[in-house]
Amino acid sequence: MANQVSSQDNKSYPIMKLTNISKTFTGIKAVDEVSLEINSGEILAVLGENGAGKSTLMKILSGIHQPEKGSIHINLNWFLRKQNMPQGLMPFRIFNPNKAIQIGIGMVYQHFKLIEPLTVRDNIMLGNEITIGRTNIIDYVQADRDIENLGKTYGMPINPETIIEELSVGIKQRVEILKQLYREAQLLILDEPTAVLTPAEVEELFNTMRELKAAGKSIIFISHKLKEPLNIADRIIVMRKGKIIGETKPSDATEVSLAEMMVGRRVLMQLERSDVHPGKSILEVENLTIKNQHGFNAIDNISFEIRENEIVGIAGVQGNGQTELIDGLMGLRKDLSGSIKYYQSKGRDTAEELANKSTLQILEKGIAYIPEDRSKQGLIHEFPIHDNTWLGLQSQPIIAEEYLGEKKESAKFSLKNFLIPSKLLKRFAIKVIEDFDVMTPDIYVTLKNLSGGNQQKVILGREFAKNPRLIIASQPTRGVDVGVTEKVRNALLKMRDQGTGVLLVSSDLDEILSLSDYILVLYEGQIVGRGPIKDFTTLEISQLMTGGSLGSPKQTTQKQVEV
Repeated sequence: MANQVSSQDNKSYPIMKLTNISKTFTGIKAVDEVSLEINSGEILAVLGENGAGKSTLMKILSGIHQPEKGSIHINLNWFLRKQNMPQGLMPFRIFNPNKAIQIGIGMVYQHFKLIEPLTVRDNIMLGNEITIGRTNIIDYVQADRDIENLGKTYGMPINPETIIEELSVGIKQRVEILKQLYREAQLLILDEPTAVLTPAEVEELFNTMRELKAAGKSIIFISHKLKEPLNIADRIIVMRKGKIIGETKPSDATEVSLAEMMVGRRVLMQLERSDVHPGKSILEVENLTIKNQHGFNAIDNISFEIRENEIVGIAGVQGNGQTELIDGLMGLRKDLSGSIKYYQSKGRDTAEELANKSTLQILEKGIAYIPEDRSKQGLIHEFPIHDNTWLGLQSQPIIAEEYLGEKKESAKFSLKNFLIPSKLLKRFAIKVIEDFDVMTPDIYVTLKNLSGGNQQKVILGREFAKNPRLIIASQPTRGVDVGVTEKVRNALLKMRDQGTGVLLVSSDLDEILSLSDYILVLYEGQIVGRGPIKDFTTLEISQLMTGGSLGSPKQTTQKQVEV
């Protein structure tokens, strides 16, 4: 049975101490001589740019990685809540994740580790089943009682019998947290917990974190969003290039000061938007319906267009059809009906139908694609960076002059015929790495050895180098630091100013608001709100995202109007 623990006193004291922790991967010091204390009953925010060492450090704490150097001391009395344990800090080695769980360290990953067809109860108790007496019969009644009690205690009520795939993203995250509490976690590590949540769900999460803190638990909160640590943390540490380079309290910090600590330079927090009049249509979607893997309409009869010099933002809680829409536009789903018309050239009045074309055929039309799932759809982890910069370009003409710096009679190489000079390959890869500051010693490092954020930079650099007519970008800044976020957003605005059309899908509402000229709000596969971004408030968009009604024309206009 999961114990419910209350704080024994209000005085905070060290419960874990890291001294000179180091970890190296393929010659890169991911964590470099890190020393840190974690206190009881506190929320500690960890910030840092991509490749700063945040995730590696947390994986050391959760037993996934072993440090090559340094020591960890913990207060076993606090972790195990047993008075007969020695007081104070004592040396301890976290051999593996099981050892971390045994002493009360629980990690909630950004990408949930849930089994979708199973119930909430099955997921929470998996590997930690309780039985009736001395039998091997699982005590589901007691498990349900424990789960419901935990939910009530920490403000996360949930029905244990609900199937996971029926839940919203915010509730799935709640299940992940309850799973760790069911295992009696005292120290919770939350990895980018707000990345896919609506503003309302973020506030619910913060309320839960406050409840956990009040109960005496400690929380390590990893985030790229600068506002959130200022609102919820007791203490903030900033990592850069494997080291802790600063510590501050929220009362002594601002978004600007935190951004500068993270990237080591001044970061412009405001985007420079120019007034650009939308041009001719690039993409026209008419009466599009796309079925999901269960045969239901994930996208239900929607119509919209994207024009030159325009960013169209799609807002919505994850799981309302965004993934299926992007997959359908990129030829990754064939069970669809309706029309997807694409105008490939400026001044061209004849459109080409893209519905049911292959992904390769679509990419050949000058469309850049930033996928939602970079691991499955954007990269090959076993290949070096060098090769990943060319994925999707194999059948497209490349301007040799631009990357070789040489004049040639024929300025194009056709990759269909495998006429790819090694010098061109190398220079293009170097350009991608330099343009987006990919942290790597060279272009031949295997991609899997890069941090998630640096992997995303490889995709961004590759796609932006195409000089595309249309960009389909799904979560382009998810998992990247504030410096790269600034670069990506300004790059999208620059391309829009030059005539490119952009379809932007993002779970970050601030990103939608700051970049979009026109907004579409998706709910249960339908467009429930649309119009110029200036006509919407954050509250109105949030209401529409969760199925609320505004009762205004914003919900009924079927197509952008030329003005």
